[in-house]
Amino acid sequence: MTQWWGDYPGKLGAFFIVLLLATPAAGGVNAANEDEVRTAFLFQLAQYVHWPADAARPQSSPLRFCVLGKDRLTSTLENTVRGKSIQGRAIVVRRMEPETDPAGCDLVFLTYQSEKPIKGWLKDWSHPPVLLVGETERFAEIGGMVNLSIQSGRVSFEINVVAAERAHIEFRSQLLRFARIVKEPGEKGVKR
Repeated sequence: MTQWWGDYPGKLGAFFIVLLLATPAAGGVNAANEDEVRTAFLFQLAQYVHWPADAARPQSSPLRFCVLGKDRLTSTLENTVRGKSIQGRAIVVRRMEPETDPAGCDLVFLTYQSEKPIKGWLKDWSHPPVLLVGETERFAEIGGMVNLSIQSGRVSFEINVVAAERAHIEFRSQLLRFARIVKEPGEKGVKR
């Protein structure tokens, strides 16, 4: 069986581990630094994700990263990914409005800080192959796929594998080792 992720250099995995274990400098972490951590996380995360083939789009077409919420995060993400590629694909960044169809994105980062707007947004979610990343408490439990948390300068994340599978998105095992795997209400237990 051919591995879909190709041959990634060890430095990539090492960088991802350092990012996950990052601690703040002596002065603490300000909002701008946290935005840089968020966008670096999104870039690294996407390198450990496999999206299904889309007959309507060539495999060489750019990956589309969309941000729903904070404007300043969009420009920080643009700076983070400028000139970079993932699996030979360039990355384009778009700001997204709540009424925009997420199917035009490969990754959507929802910057909402409360569950209510997220639940409203997910209510009509039809599970296109779009990776949903957020940073709201319980985001992964209510249908999001990856929930990022930055607490006291430390980065951690949760993954809802079932939500990702519904969208036909796969995560590399190397990523899953560092994640807390969560389940949605109604599923038995919480793994790890």
